[in-house]
Amino acid sequence: MQNTITTLSEKDRQSIMALGSHFSELWFHESCSVDLKKKMIRILIKEIIVNLDDNAQALTFMIHWHGSCHTTFSMAKPMSGAVKYKTPKEDIDLIRNMAVRYGDKEIARVLSKLGRITARGKRWNQTRVAYTRKLYGIPAVDQAHGDPNILTLGQAVKYTGVSDTTLMKLINKHILPCNQIAPYAPREIQKTDLDTEPVRSILAYLKGTGRLTLEGVSLGRQRSLFE
Repeated sequence: MQNTITTLSEKDRQSIMALGSHFSELWFHESCSVDLKKKMIRILIKEIIVNLDDNAQALTFMIHWHGSCHTTFSMAKPMSGAVKYKTPKEDIDLIRNMAVRYGDKEIARVLSKLGRITARGKRWNQTRVAYTRKLYGIPAVDQAHGDPNILTLGQAVKYTGVSDTTLMKLINKHILPCNQIAPYAPREIQKTDLDTEPVRSILAYLKGTGRLTLEGVSLGRQRSLFE
């Protein structure tokens, strides 16, 4: 079957030429489908040559139009999703350090308290921490094989039988060593520090007399906790 070539009338030619001055309106018109846009591109463009400048991370486009015209323009190379949505190193370090002893929920709490957000601008939660941890090959905490010598403040309270206020007084006076992986992270106390001097004698005296006396600090008598 032979293709029939139709000669355009002058009116048709003028109508087609007029489209050039209204191309933007035509392109963005709601009735201009994707398929129609593809056909328009094939009619107008012969080929596109793209060069990458690795040093400048820039792309240069050379457009060869049908009719022997050329257009050149440059633009910054778009970042890949892996680069654009990359979790900051300090957040990865915090997750890695905390994951040794704490679960994803506790890590998310600390990140949120610090005002951090995910690479995509979302609030940290347990699910997002777990996804990021797995993405970077960070193992989850092994609760069954944790270090028994490291206690949180709450665990130290149960271990010693004194209040958290008492322990914080010792910590603030630099009598009882305490560590925090990051601000808002659980306070970590070595069990051996609770069993050695001078902490052991201070707590023994407190339990025997109901009075905590330190240099410049006195909590007065404490009732019922040690009865």
